[in-house]
Amino acid sequence: MSAAAHHEPPAAAVAADPHWAAKMARLRARTAAQVPLYLWQDPELRDRFEEARQAAQTARQLADADPGNKALADEAKAAETALEETRAAYQADCEVLTFRALPGDTFTQLVREHPPTEEQAESGSDWNEDTFPAALISAASVDGMTEEEAAELLAGWGMADRVELFQAALAAQNTKRSDWGKGSGPTRS
Repeated sequence: MSAAAHHEPPAAAVAADPHWAAKMARLRARTAAQVPLYLWQDPELRDRFEEARQAAQTARQLADADPGNKALADEAKAAETALEETRAAYQADCEVLTFRALPGDTFTQLVREHPPTEEQAESGSDWNEDTFPAALISAASVDGMTEEEAAELLAGWGMADRVELFQAALAAQNTKRSDWGKGSGPTRS
């Protein structure tokens, strides 16, 4: 098969879909799945934001149910202002780390580079639980986190946050952005 023939779409595909080249271009340009991890210094801010969001929503519903009631309209406006103030503080306190799906066989290769110890393998682990998490976090980091930085965070954070950090990187590898056509996708005409 010549190199030129390799890049030509299959005749059957062209006959079935005259927009094959455009479809392939969209598929080639498709970006990897990404998973964000939100981290706050002050967990109470998250609670205050959620309370303010609920209060604003309730106040707006009450005001909308009685449009002529100026007191309810004023309460809704005040609740929405409080929500925006709380949102600003909440967002300022938040750090976002983003992880992406690794291309091709990169994940499999990374697992091979960090085989489990004998004891870990006997416990059912597919990778070295001491070295693989930092390697995956670094490899999947959109932000450019190094393996050393990932290891530092994993060593210094509490169990729940360490698990969340690793799970976010792992979740990016398992994020599905496709469907087998079980009725939930767009219809063709």
